[in-house]
Amino acid sequence: MVKDISGNSFVEVNISIIKQNLKVLKEFLPTNGKQMAVVKANAYGHGAVEVARAIEKQVAWFAVNDVEEGIELREVGISNPILVFGVPTAETAPTYKNHDLTATVSSLSHFRLLNPGTDYHLNFDTGMGRLGLVQDEITQTQKAIQNYSELRCTGIYSHFATADNPGSEKAEEQLVRFKSICQNFEPEILTHMANTGGTAFYPEAHFDMVRNGIGIYGYAPGSTEIEGLVPAIRWQSHLVQVKQISKGETVSYGARWKAPENGFVGTIPMGYEEGIPRLLTGNMEVAINQQRYTVVGTVTMNYIMVFLGSSDIPAEGEPVELLGSRAMTADQWAANTQTIPYEIVTGISCRVPRIYKRD
Repeated sequence: MVKDISGNSFVEVNISIIKQNLKVLKEFLPTNGKQMAVVKANAYGHGAVEVARAIEKQVAWFAVNDVEEGIELREVGISNPILVFGVPTAETAPTYKNHDLTATVSSLSHFRLLNPGTDYHLNFDTGMGRLGLVQDEITQTQKAIQNYSELRCTGIYSHFATADNPGSEKAEEQLVRFKSICQNFEPEILTHMANTGGTAFYPEAHFDMVRNGIGIYGYAPGSTEIEGLVPAIRWQSHLVQVKQISKGETVSYGARWKAPENGFVGTIPMGYEEGIPRLLTGNMEVAINQQRYTVVGTVTMNYIMVFLGSSDIPAEGEPVELLGSRAMTADQWAANTQTIPYEIVTGISCRVPRIYKRD
């Protein structure tokens, strides 16, 4: 039986903040600049369907990683063009046309997989070293476009590796390379390269459209902040048990933490299964009644514990903010676990209910 974790544990997603973050990113663009909203990975853990419904009129396109994510948006009535970043296969090929999804051609072999009538964008690798056609394949790509004329090439794009770093030589090299590649294709097809970092720090990379992902949800893609972006989620749980502990007694696996004095320990029903990294052991604070408390002992699969001291003890059932403005942000979690906020927010289990705030 699946454990019921609904109770008082949920992730609150502020839709108004997401809309405002889009406006902040829009200000970097020319008047008619278009935005593609990246909602892959369940909108970076925020809920793809609800986010897409809320911003569909603010953005020109959506982007997802696989066809299943695209189908999910179509089934709830999203009509914006949707680009699928992932690699097409013989099994998924019919899906693109059947659900009006735009495929990505990142290898010459993909042309023969797609069904007639399918729209696609070319993906060129200009230095990311991941998926993508390479510059030496331009002539072969041009021939393939002609040979597979029953398919429709409607765009061309690439992906920055270091655009989170303003003034990056690598990013500038990629930009030059992409511009050179684009000259070999019809000028009327849609060109796009900028991610959130490219949007904020590389105006020459805006082209016809930018692709914003992490910025929509309130985070800069690297260590350079983007003024005006605000995190859109708050993760709340509650105290399920409060009990006394004596000085010297230990808490959690490995008995690594000992109570410095007599007091109380509170237990919260969220752990690494739900998305709290075990690496936050000894590096996490939560908020209860406007006060911060340190998580003590090892983070376990389904629980964390906090030392509540010996006076003014919160009661069982009291709300606890795990992630948010009163506790710690995803940026702080990321810094304490040597990762990035992308991994933190996408790592929150889908079994933790999402609720949506719109004011």
